[in-house]
Amino acid sequence: MMNNLFSFWLPVIAWMAFINPLNRELTTESTSRFLVPLLQWLFPSADQSTIHLLHIAVRKSVHFFNYAFLAFLLFRAFRAGRKVWRPGWVIAAGVIALAYAGLDEFMQTMVPGRTGAVFDWFIDSAGVACALGMISMRKSKQVR
Repeated sequence: MMNNLFSFWLPVIAWMAFINPLNRELTTESTSRFLVPLLQWLFPSADQSTIHLLHIAVRKSVHFFNYAFLAFLLFRAFRAGRKVWRPGWVIAAGVIALAYAGLDEFMQTMVPGRTGAVFDWFIDSAGVACALGMISMRKSKQVR
């Protein structure tokens, strides 16, 4: 039982702590310190407006992948190494990931330097749907 807790639920808790809305290291200002120079190095002929748009695109992509990964970790934790398939695991993983994304966006509205946005929640939700959709499609192919 304790092995399941550490093997399957600890990664979920660790990832949720990492993407916690109170994390001040994930502000636009803080990520621009390393992302903007990297983008300028990768695209030396790009003007400032292009670099700004690329910075936004990278940050929004991170939203998508953060919550896709959270959904995957949650599904993995519910499954806990079992070989059987339960659609409820996908639903539970989705509900928790979507709720955490909503909490994240709401709490960001109260943190200086961060902004919560419904649009970001939609991006988070797309990541959750994509990850759980891929898991479900993989299972449906195995059943055939």
